[in-house]
Amino acid sequence: MLLSGVVVLAYSVKPKFANKGINILENEDANTAFENDKKKEINVFNGEEPLRVLVLGVDKTATKDMTEEQNGMRTDTMMVFTIDPKNDKVQILSIPRDSYIKIHGYSKNKINAAFNEFVYPDGGLGLTVKTIEDFLDVKIDHYAVVDYKAVVGIVDTVGGIDIEWNQADYTYRDDWVVPPLEINLKRGTNHLDGESAVAYLRTRKAYADQDLGRISAQQDFLMKMFDKLKTPATIFRLPKILDLIDKYVETDLNYGEISYLAHYGLTLDRENIFTATIEGTDGSTVIGKDKVSIYNVSVEEARKLMSDFLENSTEIVEEPLLEESILVE
Repeated sequence: MLLSGVVVLAYSVKPKFANKGINILENEDANTAFENDKKKEINVFNGEEPLRVLVLGVDKTATKDMTEEQNGMRTDTMMVFTIDPKNDKVQILSIPRDSYIKIHGYSKNKINAAFNEFVYPDGGLGLTVKTIEDFLDVKIDHYAVVDYKAVVGIVDTVGGIDIEWNQADYTYRDDWVVPPLEINLKRGTNHLDGESAVAYLRTRKAYADQDLGRISAQQDFLMKMFDKLKTPATIFRLPKILDLIDKYVETDLNYGEISYLAHYGLTLDRENIFTATIEGTDGSTVIGKDKVSIYNVSVEEARKLMSDFLENSTEIVEEPLLEESILVE
């Protein structure tokens, strides 16, 4: 929805924008595809069937002993957007990155390892999609892969994002990554620029429940960003935002499909957007020669989260969008 809103608003601002990351229609160059797409919205729904879009937030950060290329690209955030056109409701299902499940064609591992080609020869988007489809027993219809560098640029372009920190002041620095990860949060309202927003979205140690706390913060931040992008002041900044999307976002949705989803999303009531997170228990296991921390999850419970949303979408009770996790004092 975030990506859709940016692109549809940009039609009147930059009508001949050629996007390398967003796939164009087959056998058409970028400008021709854009011009054709903007003249018509393309219905992405198959009747009343639910539509599922996998959104991956990827991190490619250098460390003190590895360059970006050596360290590879990791999926730090995984969200499955399920859009129910029958009841006009959306579920954002977050999958913790350390979820210990069977990788498609391989044995069990952390789910985010499926994206890393240094771990699996065929690792990447394809293996990640197949693994999630197996795990949730669903078909992923579309995808969007978002580099965190896009978040830095977009947040700076819109003038920053305000978040509420209702816990004790928190300061953290990780010198292992290059550049160092720093975060400084004060109780109350915090105005985050691009770099501090990414640090906020990446941190886990601030929360008692670590990854679940971070997921709650990410879901809240996503909605705040979407609200900010819909403000009148943002319209003049859309060309720069599109440049960032072009460079740092990949998706198989073309402009007409994104336009359709954007207009559809704008008709939804805020209370009809639900969040859910696959929950489990912390654990450890040996992968290769190393003992690593994992997150044990239930396949049955994960699938139930999705089926319950569709079967009882008029009665479901989901976790609130703005729920805060308990901070470790």
